[in-house]
Amino acid sequence: MRLPKFLYESYPVLYILGGIAAMSMVESYVSFFSGLILCAGGIVILFMRRNYRMIKQHLAQLS
Repeated sequence: MRLPKFLYESYPVLYILGGIAAMSMVESYVSFFSGLILCAGGIVILFMRRNYRMIKQHLAQLS
């Protein structure tokens, strides 16, 4: 199953925003830690996508 492009591209941003909301709205260590993990996951996904696209573009230039 493929997701529409706008939805696929917005997931990491939603993860980051959800993590920030979890860290700031609830005063609990579990909530803060969960929000931190959610933010880190969103950032990792953004970097992985960026790196893949850079490699893909570089390989396309070589051929």
